Amino acid sequence: MTTAPPSTTTAGRAAHAAFALTAIGLSAAYGLTDGAARGVVFLAAALVPGLAVLGVLAFRRPPRPQPWWCAAVALLLLATDGVAWLVQVGIGGAETAHGLVTAVVVPLGYLGLLAASVFVVMPTARVDGGRVIDSAIMAIGGAGLLWSLVLFPVLAERGAGAGERGYTLLTVLLISGTVGAMLRTWADAGRGRPTVGYLVLASVSALVGNVGNVVAVDPGTGAAAHWVGVTWVVAYAATGAAAVHPAAAHLAAPAPRPARRLGPRALAFLGAALALNPALAAVRELAGGQADLLSLSLGSLVLVPLVLTRVSQLALLHARAEQDLVHQATHDELTGLPNRRAVDRRVAEVVDQVRTGEAPGGLVCFLDLDGFKEVNDRFGHHVGDRLLVHVAQRLRAAVRSDDFVARFGGDEFVVVLVGDPDRLEAETVGRLDAALTQGVDLGPLVTVARASIGSVVLRPGATTTPEKVLSAADTRMYETKRGRAPVAGLRLLTAAAVRPV
Repeated sequence: MTTAPPSTTTAGRAAHAAFALTAIGLSAAYGLTDGAARGVVFLAAALVPGLAVLGVLAFRRPPRPQPWWCAAVALLLLATDGVAWLVQVGIGGAETAHGLVTAVVVPLGYLGLLAASVFVVMPTARVDGGRVIDSAIMAIGGAGLLWSLVLFPVLAERGAGAGERGYTLLTVLLISGTVGAMLRTWADAGRGRPTVGYLVLASVSALVGNVGNVVAVDPGTGAAAHWVGVTWVVAYAATGAAAVHPAAAHLAAPAPRPARRLGPRALAFLGAALALNPALAAVRELAGGQADLLSLSLGSLVLVPLVLTRVSQLALLHARAEQDLVHQATHDELTGLPNRRAVDRRVAEVVDQVRTGEAPGGLVCFLDLDGFKEVNDRFGHHVGDRLLVHVAQRLRAAVRSDDFVARFGGDEFVVVLVGDPDRLEAETVGRLDAALTQGVDLGPLVTVARASIGSVVLRPGATTTPEKVLSAADTRMYETKRGRAPVAGLRLLTAAAVRPV
């Protein structure tokens, strides 16, 4: 039995209805009122969602409270700005709110909403292979075009100062990046989609509001058009709805997705993102206009860290891919042990270390399982593979952590040890044999993984080659196998307890 998605539950529908009533009711009230009444509506637009988010934190205790604490603080700060707006505009009759409260509280409120969005995005950004960052970069690039084609000409025409232009540009860039990251997060949010969807709506509304504050301003009074205030009403209500909706409890990290490769398309995309602002400045200069140095500097300030983060992700992915290829080339896929190629390399290293005196001696053991063919023939290769995995684990546990254990091929294994040759020879073979004679439960049968072992001691001053060492160990292993009863391996297998398949 599966539970219904949050969007279909009673609580989910109630959250949608509450948002619709709040957004529509406050928007209508904002448009139909004026003066002090409008100030009260604007204050309620931030205060009501802020109190709703605090209620969620107090009574529901969400598993990831960080974004909602940021949202609650941000909305309450913006409610403080609503008080200033009520006093100065609604009661005092000023055209716009101004002063220290507005200058400080509004940016801090925006930063709080931005922080809330970042906390929501982060779990997805960690596991989605860079797609969130790519979406943010793309959205910031679009914001650069919006600034150059629409906002900058309007601000330049009315003689806006560098502070106003810089604040507007930075705000538009950050909100646009948030919109891009949120849209990508929404695609991977699963049961948390309603909450992320509300945050997307809040970000888009805030972006529209900031653009409206530039393009829909009365040139005489400097006041924005009345509809601009409605965008903030919707943004604040959507932020509160994001926390109130039960889908907020499902904002967890999605399943990891494969990262994008460091290919020509990825590099071209990142290069284009970095070149966009300089290109726009050059086009404006060539067209006879004034180069927008502010866009060039602030745009790069926002884009470069994201691009560098993305490049570092791609470089790390490339390095891991190389490591994986090296590991696959030198390790056995079934047991995870080094393979024959790694054996040749390790034996050559030890032979050279003993010859030059870097090592006091060494021991090379060659093992071949007894009766392994009987397991494969009677119970299938899948049971034989499980036996090989057990043998690999037993051999690895029977030696020191820095000793070398490898699967040479088939049912053959090689163990290479460095140390005092006499002590190694006296202890190692018996320890390996004892580790393999313990019972192994393979499901359809219980057996022992007995092996024939041939060993070669490496002593200082001896002249030999890796090929000769492995050949000698292989020969001694076969001498050991021939010295046993003709069907010793088979008898060990058939004498063990066998379960019906």
